[in-house]
Amino acid sequence: MLAALLLRNRLEMSTDIRVRLGNRVRALRRARGWTQVEMAELLGMDRSYLSDIANGKKDPSLRVLKTIADGFTLPLSQSLRRL
Repeated sequence: MLAALLLRNRLEMSTDIRVRLGNRVRALRRARGWTQVEMAELLGMDRSYLSDIANGKKDPSLRVLKTIADGFTLPLSQSLRRL
């Protein structure tokens, strides 16, 4: 019972951080006036993958997070701060 509860809480936290990350990526993109297509081309990534990140549906790797941060000319630590 306790193990199931801990697993559920862990999954909820994981989902929650994905949503917060997606909101951050979307806000940064919009602040720069970029479309999803423009951002994808700039980063050399697939638009649908970036859309899935922005919608909290993907768990991007550290390498992908670094690529996104670099695209916004932000240090990775700053792009992830207070998620």
